[in-house]
Amino acid sequence: MSSDADAGRGRTAAANNGTSRRDELLTVAAKLFAARGYHGTRMDDVAEAVGLNKATVYHYYSSKSLILYDIYKSAADFTVEALHDDPTATARETIYHFTRRLLVGIANDLERAAVYFQEGPYIAEWFTEEQVAYIRRAETTVYEHVRDVIDRGIASGEFHDCDSHVLALGYIGMTLGAYRWLRPHGRRTAEEIAVEFSTALLRGLIRDEAVRTDSPLGIDIETGQRS
Repeated sequence: MSSDADAGRGRTAAANNGTSRRDELLTVAAKLFAARGYHGTRMDDVAEAVGLNKATVYHYYSSKSLILYDIYKSAADFTVEALHDDPTATARETIYHFTRRLLVGIANDLERAAVYFQEGPYIAEWFTEEQVAYIRRAETTVYEHVRDVIDRGIASGEFHDCDSHVLALGYIGMTLGAYRWLRPHGRRTAEEIAVEFSTALLRGLIRDEAVRTDSPLGIDIETGQRS
């Protein structure tokens, strides 16, 4: 019995080690791709930076494009996961919390966000049709969610009447492109920046002047609780 348990623990440890090594490879590769570009980075560079021989890197990833895809997939999955909503929240609360989660997440992994945008025009060259379809579905999910929340805010009277399609695209571009200017170790924390960015964004949407001036988010900014 104990030998079976020991074997099970050994397999679990090996699996965990494999996962952590893969994660380490992705982190290192994202830094290299962000700095040098995908084309400017070789598998040799990844191996050297992570402290492995190239054969070991190929054990985890049989091609450089698979590394890039996993970076892309993790970024896309994170963005979709950030969509989760409180069904009782107002449209402005939903926009606020989604924006905050996105900006804090981007600040925590600037290189991944940079790679996603820098290499975006070329993924059809490097990914399979199924891989491209997965990424596009995630992007469509995010766009439709943002558009629908804006439409909900317009319908409820919270937001000014506007073209939700155009605004959703602009919002996504501004928010996800924040990797260009976010400095998480600068004068202000990512959380503080996220609150200010979200507040400014919502003040341009909210119709009621009193709400816009007094409580633009419908929440207490300090506590994150609804007012």
